[in-house]
Amino acid sequence: MATQLKSNAELDIIPLSPAIGVEVKGIDLSQPIDEGTGQALRQAWAKNSILLVRGQDLDYDAQFAYARIYGDVAARVKPPVEKRSYRADPDNPMQLVTNELDDEGKPVGSLGDGEMWFHTDKCYVGKPHRASFLYAVEIPSEGGHTKFASLYNGYDRLPNDLRAKLEGRKVLQMYDYTKTEPGSLNQPLENLLHYWQPVFVTNPDTKRKAVYISRLMSMRIEGYSDEESRELINAVADIVEAEDNIYEHVWKPGDIMIWDNLSCLHARTDWPREQRRTLRRVTIKGDALVG
Repeated sequence: MATQLKSNAELDIIPLSPAIGVEVKGIDLSQPIDEGTGQALRQAWAKNSILLVRGQDLDYDAQFAYARIYGDVAARVKPPVEKRSYRADPDNPMQLVTNELDDEGKPVGSLGDGEMWFHTDKCYVGKPHRASFLYAVEIPSEGGHTKFASLYNGYDRLPNDLRAKLEGRKVLQMYDYTKTEPGSLNQPLENLLHYWQPVFVTNPDTKRKAVYISRLMSMRIEGYSDEESRELINAVADIVEAEDNIYEHVWKPGDIMIWDNLSCLHARTDWPREQRRTLRRVTIKGDALVG
């Protein structure tokens, strides 16, 4: 049943899946959003982890204005050592996620082609970005979907023995921007973005617990060997990535999705390389995590 939220606009909030996410209908994000509607949007997002609005026609200013309903826009994060040969517009908080190339064959944006494993944005810094937005501009005829998995449900589904092994521990989160699979620990960590985070985090809005582990970026569990850590990480990932814990979003131009990086993971499916895929990405500042 739709939940009616009355403000200057009446919004329908519809579940996207049994596991995670809602769609909001009846709102035009190109127009100013009053405080009552903004509060309703924030509450729906915090409770459901991902929030979709379809059919929007947003320029940069309108996308930034919508993002600011949820918090302060974050700056782009730079690695301590840049391994990539070229970065497009690296200081712009509006990041193009695209496989488009310019006339000289250089990337117009970032994160161009291919599949990406489940992960959560900026988990490898002291204050991870709280929320991320994608606004769809150009979408391939097939593939390029984004999957979302609930970390709330992941925590709730942990067997007691696995929960006991992880309770009170920290996890080393790390990312190598040149890879689409987990990075190697056999290199100087000071050359990569990395940070020890709580395995279990408390969401500041809902006070719910989530398991803060992903197969792509979680590298080591405090107090365990690398082999033991990988076994634990994979055991958690198998639970989080269960089919009934995932919503797979098939993008259409004009879709805008916000997700909570503390309570869900996201992943990307592949698509034909000759087809263009372009989305605009903005993130929201976060705070140090609380276990």
